[in-house]
Amino acid sequence: MIAVELVHRDTSDPDPAFTAAVAGAAREQGFIVLTCGTYGNVLRFLPPLAINDELLNEGLDVLAEAFASL
Repeated sequence: MIAVELVHRDTSDPDPAFTAAVAGAAREQGFIVLTCGTYGNVLRFLPPLAINDELLNEGLDVLAEAFASL
């Protein structure tokens, strides 16, 4: 499992709205991530241990597009 905490720019304040938006945008493209954490501002990834590089890169590209679109 890998997790990324998202906070407001230039602060350490949690940003649950942005986290939910990124998760939603990724989900629309078929890449499922979970939101979690005390403030709902953490994206959690659970890739299979046997994932190949091509599939991993495809998923990370979807996630990068989700961030860029927001």
